[in-house]
Amino acid sequence: MADTIKVVVVHWTGGGAVATSLDREHYNVIVEQNGSVVSGKHDFADQFVTSDGDYAAHTLNFNTAAASVALCGMAGATSPDDVGEYPITEPQWFSAVDQIAAICREYGVPVTPQTVLTHAEVEPNCGVKQRGKWDITVLPWEGPAGLRGARAVGDYLRSCVVEALGPNDRSRLVPVGPLRLGCRGPEVEALQTRLEALRFFCGRVDGVFGPLTRDAVVVFQTNNGLAPDGVVGPKTAAALEVAGPRPERAVTVDDLERSGTVADARATGRVGDLIGATAGGLATQLDTAADAVGTAGAAVDQAGGVLARLSDILANNWPLLLVIAVMLVAWFVLRTLGADTIKRRVRDAREGRNLAR
Repeated sequence: MADTIKVVVVHWTGGGAVATSLDREHYNVIVEQNGSVVSGKHDFADQFVTSDGDYAAHTLNFNTAAASVALCGMAGATSPDDVGEYPITEPQWFSAVDQIAAICREYGVPVTPQTVLTHAEVEPNCGVKQRGKWDITVLPWEGPAGLRGARAVGDYLRSCVVEALGPNDRSRLVPVGPLRLGCRGPEVEALQTRLEALRFFCGRVDGVFGPLTRDAVVVFQTNNGLAPDGVVGPKTAAALEVAGPRPERAVTVDDLERSGTVADARATGRVGDLIGATAGGLATQLDTAADAVGTAGAAVDQAGGVLARLSDILANNWPLLLVIAVMLVAWFVLRTLGADTIKRRVRDAREGRNLAR
């Protein structure tokens, strides 16, 4: 017999922006669209024992010792592409996160995919059959298309709860790992920093376990004799702690030349050289024009000196001077870009960064 709360399940109500009497009957805590919190008819203690029928029946065969927090909204929603007239909102989400963190803190609920989860995760995470529930599988405000998918939203939920707990409760209630695609938070950021130090390219160090981070983990696992599943469990975490930096490969510019890897960079440099040569030819024409001006304007020289001659040259040839200046800048930029690209390609090949792109 349970005498505490062991699980928190997060729902949306499928209704409008405010809590209804039906919502209060089925959920312990309801968060309205403006972030206001409404208590349900059943408190958390009613979930300790459900055999008496006096409890909030929020999840099929998953109510005993399970608290529920529901977000008002999603009436008329049919899919992540059609969220209806009452999509859940960002202020509402973070108000719900505060409620979930308070439940975890009070009852000592650890933040794991099996203990803090959305309704859509109950079947895949805990093996309890549901009836095609998809709440919550989209956060409409997260990015251009919203954050989508039961795992992605669930991982984001848990990362938000972890942040809301604070450092003292975090160390008590947040198990370390496993980390996998879709996870977010400081633990992922620490993983990315470690992979970068070991010369396993994982993209930006941003605390988001995306495809590049997964690929870097797979390469690390392969290099260290681990199962290459892209998940950082206890064995991979232990190997990351003791591993040294991956040796650089003996790659030279000649190797990349033979493989064609730097062909585009060389082409960029050649275009720069062509532009530079053209600018040189135009400068020769300008020099010839200047000589002509000097011969024809000897009288001007006597009257106004060198400044008068320069003024005549600029007045008669400024379009050509402008073209030469632009071409010289283009020559410098393209030459520099080509050289920098080659240096970067050599570095990436030596460190294996190119293998993870």
